[in-house]
Amino acid sequence: MKTLISVISTFVLCVGLTLPGFAADGPVPGGPLAGEAIAQSVEFHKIAIQGHQDRAGVLEQKIQNLENRLDMFKNSYRDPKGFRSASWKRMVGAWRGELKEIRQHIVWHEEQIALLKA
Repeated sequence: MKTLISVISTFVLCVGLTLPGFAADGPVPGGPLAGEAIAQSVEFHKIAIQGHQDRAGVLEQKIQNLENRLDMFKNSYRDPKGFRSASWKRMVGAWRGELKEIRQHIVWHEEQIALLKA
């Protein structure tokens, strides 16, 4: 019985994935995978950099505020077992990781601008 169910579900999955291609009556546009290059302008990258910088600024402010709160909770009677400060430290670590990714995106966009100008 398990084999029959797995065969049926596999068949339905395969038919479900291929049916849109047949229904389109030709190739389905898919962007870069279909061989089409996406034209990106310098202005697009500048706007993306500005958006990333805005997000990074907000995130840096959040990190600073939470670190200030952590400093207030050091050796405090309000958090004797350290549960709150430990969770805040994990949150700061996650935000720092996200901030690092945002900065990598900014560098990538700057490299793309340099390539487009060359």
